[in-house]
Amino acid sequence: MLVVLGAIDEAGEASLVQIAVRTGLDKKTVSELITKAQLQAGVEISKAGAKYAIIDFGPVLKKKGAHLSLQGALNAL
Repeated sequence: MLVVLGAIDEAGEASLVQIAVRTGLDKKTVSELITKAQLQAGVEISKAGAKYAIIDFGPVLKKKGAHLSLQGALNAL
């Protein structure tokens, strides 16, 4: 989930295809993880046309953690 959020936030706004390319995940998985982030972690994500954008990371997740995950930095821990 964090890697998807990191990809969206890094781009400012991104389509499913752009997120899938950046993360290496398929579009279905990306879509499911976006929904889980909204429902389980309270992340506020907007969708305008085909583009997703993060409005607020919510009370659970941190923006820095999402970016570290996208960079693979959390895999080293």
